[in-house]
Amino acid sequence: MNLDQAVGRLFLIGLPGKEMDSETEEILREIKPGAVILFAKNIESPIQVRTLLENVNRVLGYPVAVAIDQEGGIVTRLRDGFSVSPGAMALAATGSLENVSLASGIMAKEMRALGINWNLAPVVDINCNPKNPGIGVRSFGDDPEKVVKYATAFVQAMKREGVMSCLKHFPGKGRVEVDAHIDLPTLDVPLSTMLSSELKPFREIPGDSIMPSHIYMPQLQAKRVPASLSREILIELARNTIGYRGVLVADDLGMGGVSNYFSPEEAAVEGLRNGMDFLTFCHNPEVQKRAKKAVIKAVEQSGELAGRLEESIERVETFRRKATAMKPESLDVIGTDESLSTMQRISDASITAILEDKSLVPLSLEAVTAIYSVRLSRLVQVEDGPLKGVPVVARELAQMADCPLIDFDGKISEEEAIILADKAPKKGVRIVFTENAHLSAGQREFLMQLSRRPGRMLLIALRNPYDAFIKGVSNSILSYGYETLSQKSLLKVLTGEMKPQGVLPVEIPQEV
Repeated sequence: MNLDQAVGRLFLIGLPGKEMDSETEEILREIKPGAVILFAKNIESPIQVRTLLENVNRVLGYPVAVAIDQEGGIVTRLRDGFSVSPGAMALAATGSLENVSLASGIMAKEMRALGINWNLAPVVDINCNPKNPGIGVRSFGDDPEKVVKYATAFVQAMKREGVMSCLKHFPGKGRVEVDAHIDLPTLDVPLSTMLSSELKPFREIPGDSIMPSHIYMPQLQAKRVPASLSREILIELARNTIGYRGVLVADDLGMGGVSNYFSPEEAAVEGLRNGMDFLTFCHNPEVQKRAKKAVIKAVEQSGELAGRLEESIERVETFRRKATAMKPESLDVIGTDESLSTMQRISDASITAILEDKSLVPLSLEAVTAIYSVRLSRLVQVEDGPLKGVPVVARELAQMADCPLIDFDGKISEEEAIILADKAPKKGVRIVFTENAHLSAGQREFLMQLSRRPGRMLLIALRNPYDAFIKGVSNSILSYGYETLSQKSLLKVLTGEMKPQGVLPVEIPQEV
C-alpha cells in the first residue's frame, strides 16, 4: 500500500448522490476511502442503495466500510419502505431491554441487506441538561446506569446481526447548551465528574468504534480546540485514561464546531497528528480532495505524522476487514409486516401520560374546543426526515372532534403567544401539540397564558419530555418523537384504543 492509498483509507466520505455517475466515480478514485457514509440524499429504494454500494466496491476494487446514522426516531436515514424505529428515549420509556434489542436488531438486519455494515449509533450522551439543543430524545436518558444498560442492548443486537456500532459523542455532549453543528460547545467540568457520568458508557459498553465530537473542555485542554483535534482528549483521555484501543472516527469535520476555527486542511492534519483514525468529511468533494492532499503533504514532511499514519492504518484496516466480512442478507427482510408490526408495538409501549386529571384521557371528543399545533421543523442539522408542518395526528384529531385547528411557528414570539392565547375558547378541552416548548420563550408563554384561562389544557409533547414541566402544565402526553408510528401511537392513546404504558426516562427537572 503506497502513501496515496494509505492516507485515503483514513477518510470517511459522503457521496454526491444516488447513483454511480462520473462525479462519484472520480471522487472515489481520487480519495480511495476506507469508508463512505450515506445520507437521505443517497437513498431512494432498497435496490437503488444496494446497487450504489456494489458499484462503490467495484470502482474501488476493495470493500469499504459503509456507515449511516440510523439511530431511530428523529435521526433515521432509512425511512420509506423500511422499518422505522422509535428513538432512544422512546425505547427507554418502554422500560424494556427486549424492545431495545428487537428494534435495533431489525434496523441492523435491514442495513445489512443493503450492504451497510456500520451504524453510527447508539448515542450514549447522558442528557443531564434539559436545555441541550442537539441531543435530547436521541439519548436514552439522564441516568448513566440506564444509558449503559440500554445502549449495551442496542450494540449487542447490532453485533448479532453483523453490523458494527459506534458510541457517540465522545467525551459526552449531554450537558452542553450549544449545538456543535453550529459552533463549539464548552464543557467545564472536572475529570472526576466525567468519569462518573459522561465517560461511563464509553468505558463500559463494548462498542466497535467511538466518535469523538467537537467540544471544548477547559479543565482538560490547554487550548480552546475541538476535542476531535485534541491530543489531550484523543490520546490522553480516550487511549490512556479509559484505555480504549479501537477505532476513533471523527464527527463530521465540516461542522461549525470545527470549520469556524480551522480550514479542512488544518482539521485533517491536526486530527491525524493528535490521535484521530477516521477523518470524516461528509460533504463537498472539493473539500475532501483538499483535505487528503494536505495530509499526504504533511506526512511526507513529518516523521511523527508518518508514525501516526502507521498506527491509524492498522486500526482502520482491521476495522474495515471486520465490517465487510459479513455478506448482505436478501432484500426480502426489509419492511416486512412482522417488522413493521413489532416497531409499532414498541412505539405504542413508549407513550407516557403525566395527568393530574385522569379523566382527560381518553379524550371526550365533544369536549375538545380547539387544537393548537406547532409547525414541525428541522431543529438540528443532523435531522433530515420528511416530516414538517402540522403533524398528521393533530389534523386527524381536529377532524374527529370537529373543532378548529390553529397552527403556530415553533419560534412564536411572546407577544404573539399572548394574542393567540387571548383568542382561545374559554371552555372545554384545549389540546396543544409542542416541539421543545421548554426551549422556546414564546411556546412557554402560550402554555402559561392558556393554563390561566377557564377550561382545561392537555399538552402533547412531540419531542423532548421537558415540555411537560413548564409552569402551568398539569396534564400531558409524551411521545419522544413525531415519526409516523409515534403519531399513530398517540392517536391510539388519545382515542382510548389503548392506555399509555410508558415510563418517564428522565428525572423531573427543578426548573424549565
